Amino acid sequence: MPVIVFVGAYAYARSVLDALPEPPMGIVTEDGGEPRWQHIEHPAAARYLSVRAACMDLSPDLVVVAGWRKLVPIMAPTVGWHSAKLPEYPGRAPVPNAILRGDPTLTNTMLWLDDGVDTGDIIDEWEFPIVGRTPDDIYEEIGETSALMLRLHWGGLLDGTAPRSPQDMSKRGALTPADAWSLL
Repeated sequence: MPVIVFVGAYAYARSVLDALPEPPMGIVTEDGGEPRWQHIEHPAAARYLSVRAACMDLSPDLVVVAGWRKLVPIMAPTVGWHSAKLPEYPGRAPVPNAILRGDPTLTNTMLWLDDGVDTGDIIDEWEFPIVGRTPDDIYEEIGETSALMLRLHWGGLLDGTAPRSPQDMSKRGALTPADAWSLL
């Protein structure tokens, strides 16, 4: 059985955790308290205080990151989601920014995480309409599409054959000063 570490706490993280075909051996989460932020637990997992500790203790085959606002140290193959089109819209608060821009749709991007901010190779993208929808509805759909992509690519994530489409960095949007805190 593969060793999986799950990292998450924000809005759609539970949907991704519940979609894992294998139970995680470790979970990295934070306590709730902020809107759409929730403590994540799973009966099969030990809880860890840091990604580094979980990776060092468990030597995971895959780290799955969903709904996390900080950079994750890459110590094993690591996959995550960004709820905006990449490389055009990197950084923090992609859903509020899409709403403020008046975008009619949102793209949920599944990617291999690397040491950069939203710079890894793209695995898959799902676009859906957001006009006239509440943020809670949008986050629910992010959870659903993230879970679908996870199940669709599960075998390839474990054996290293999941798609890897490098981002065209000539199209990369700028990070804002508000994104800087996530680098800590």
